[in-house]
Amino acid sequence: MINLDQIKSFLLLYFSKQFIYFLIAGGLSALLNFFTRLILRPYFDIILSAIFSYTLALICAFFLYRKFVFPYSAVPIYIQGKKFLLIQIACMPVVILIFSLMTSFFISIGLGIYSEPLAHAISIGMPALITFLLYKLFVFIS
Repeated sequence: MINLDQIKSFLLLYFSKQFIYFLIAGGLSALLNFFTRLILRPYFDIILSAIFSYTLALICAFFLYRKFVFPYSAVPIYIQGKKFLLIQIACMPVVILIFSLMTSFFISIGLGIYSEPLAHAISIGMPALITFLLYKLFVFIS
């Protein structure tokens, strides 16, 4: 049974220096994802450009998190990598759903060519609050 002290300690994690580093590292990776997709989009279809930019940002995020957010983890890198990928794969349907719904919504309200980039920016930022705890308690265990 979870008590009030446990809830308080989880909430305090979001007001820590570590969480700020997490947001910065995740934000940099999200920017890499966003701009890589924009650069590749004219040359490749939406799926291929999204997959490549997502993969590149994922690799970047893992190493930034490992180096700057969870640097004292004793968990071997290959185990961290497996768990990190598992969480990313689990979050991917949520990101895809948000992206699809937001794109349709933005098109319906007349944003035209801005619909897809805006939906992409929103969808890649949505899982951050949940993944911080999952990474901290499951992947990097710090």
